[in-house]
Amino acid sequence: MTLASMIILVCSAALDAYTDEQLIGIRDGFEARRDAAFEGLQGRPLTIADKRGPLSPGRGAYTRHFSYSIADFAIRAFWLNEQIETANQALETYCRHYIDDRLCRNDRDSFYWAADVVCRIVEFFGRGGSIAVGRLDERTEDLILEMMWVYARENSKVDSLDEAYAVYADWSWGQMGEMPLPVSAETARSQTWDVIESENHHMMKFSTLWHFARLLSRSSKYANMKYDDGHTPTEHYTAWTEYAKEYCRQRARKGLFVEMADDSYNAHTIKGLYNMHDFAEDHRLRELAGDLLTLYYASWAQEQIACVRGGGKSRINGGKDRQSRTEISEAMWFYVGMGRATIPHGELATIITSNYRLPLVVMDLVLDVEGKGSYEVMDRAPGLAQGGFYNNPHYRLRTDYGGIIRYCYCTPDFIMGLPMVEARPFEDWTLISSQSRWLGVIFAGDLNARIFPQCRPEQVNDSFNQQWGVQRKGTLIAQRLSPEYTRGAEHTRVWFSHSGLENRIERDGWVFVEAPRAYAAVRPARSGYAWEPSQTAPRSGQWMTFEDGFSPIIIEVARKRDFENYQAFMDAVMVLPILWRDQTLQYTGLGGDTFVFHADYSEIPKINGRPFDYALENTFHSPFVQSRWDSGRVTITKGNRKLVLDMSTEDSREREP
Repeated sequence: MTLASMIILVCSAALDAYTDEQLIGIRDGFEARRDAAFEGLQGRPLTIADKRGPLSPGRGAYTRHFSYSIADFAIRAFWLNEQIETANQALETYCRHYIDDRLCRNDRDSFYWAADVVCRIVEFFGRGGSIAVGRLDERTEDLILEMMWVYARENSKVDSLDEAYAVYADWSWGQMGEMPLPVSAETARSQTWDVIESENHHMMKFSTLWHFARLLSRSSKYANMKYDDGHTPTEHYTAWTEYAKEYCRQRARKGLFVEMADDSYNAHTIKGLYNMHDFAEDHRLRELAGDLLTLYYASWAQEQIACVRGGGKSRINGGKDRQSRTEISEAMWFYVGMGRATIPHGELATIITSNYRLPLVVMDLVLDVEGKGSYEVMDRAPGLAQGGFYNNPHYRLRTDYGGIIRYCYCTPDFIMGLPMVEARPFEDWTLISSQSRWLGVIFAGDLNARIFPQCRPEQVNDSFNQQWGVQRKGTLIAQRLSPEYTRGAEHTRVWFSHSGLENRIERDGWVFVEAPRAYAAVRPARSGYAWEPSQTAPRSGQWMTFEDGFSPIIIEVARKRDFENYQAFMDAVMVLPILWRDQTLQYTGLGGDTFVFHADYSEIPKINGRPFDYALENTFHSPFVQSRWDSGRVTITKGNRKLVLDMSTEDSREREP
């Protein structure tokens, strides 16, 4: 089957039910799509990115782009068997820089970002290469091992670092980089929920140390040498293997990642899983790493339309609130032919050279948006901090109660969701959970069409613990939290994209818009509003700004198919009762659900007379992904397909073809 015919199959099959044969045909096209992407770069010369100045005083040079430019070129050159000498020379330049510059080597924003690709180069093309032995020169490989050694020996610790971390307790984020911040493979107390610097940084760092220890333990020169903590590479490899297995099990039990549904940060996090899945000697680690990837993609698949993910998220800053193309959406071109082809780069180079493939049931969830119908997703997520450990560089997550329900209402025409949280003080949450949380709605028919509330000035990149809210199906109520609960939250406003939204009508305090396949209505629950143009990229739109900054926001969204026309939708919304008693809002939404929302934060919101439960009995709960809290056993189903991932301590699972 040609690449063109496989793409046609993907497009035509989306209209019908998928057979196993169709899905297997799409899956088998992965290699053709990957090879075409590499071949599109054939003959391109090496361009090494400049080293940049330090990101803050006391830190090393910022060399992430320098690292990626070399690693991306090298894996492509070795894969295509061209410009081999140039690739080896570039890798030597890369290694010598980091061997000689300790400050830069230990800078969190520079070194380990491309390490996953460099490790794959050694695995594929070094002395014991699984693809082509010797394309990586022995001299270059020796330099890579030396670089791995000087980094790992001072950054990797087998035992607990509780006392050592106390040294860093008074650091501010801006000071970090002045000395290395090691990570520990201890699991007995932390259960892997001690996080250093941030979640994606922590995973990149420990997965890098796992892989460095693996390669050093196979080297006659380094195998019996001792790290600064007195342990050998083999002992570190064993310790990090056990840590990684517990890490995978814990994420399945407690609700995946703290950096919720952030495709960019999550891509940085999961790339280490690919290397564990492909290269670990420990069979159980290979299996667990693959299972966690499957769970992540299943969760992603049920919350997306055309590879744009909806639902509640965190750390959606720097323009990501309006972003449609992400590293995960780019990966879907290779997995299922959705989206458009892109060049192999960064984590994508690891993803597409891995032997991990989506199971058929997950592929079906990605592709068959119409067939999934309308449904609710309610997943528990980690976020609450153990007392005092909410800040950089050392987070400790609570393991008894994450405090967040990621609620998402999914239809083929729109997806709306939010992180449902109690109104808690800022210090209760780890910053990597409370930073720039996103809630709102995305629409089918236009990748950039969306409406979302936000409580920070447009020129401010971050806010923490800015909103709380409640949702049931197409009705969402949210409110800015007061200053004692937040950091950086102000200026309550709602974003309306220009793209995909039209026919705006303002009537009786409501703002109505049409999306290609849905209607939406937004209003402040009290007081008025004004309009402000957006001052920043990406994408264009307008802000609906509230006169009362603490007024709850009401959003109603419905499928066009459920109303005779736009006028009928507006008529139905305008008769909805909005009742206030002191600081308590009572509101009945389009779906008939009654909400009691306490704008003074005095009580948990009620839906149909019942207080919302932030400790549901399931970790994952939807028609497609189910798991009991803390069990580690996840069932993924769609139609007649079923996959059970057993990520508990037992070494078993049911498998599909």
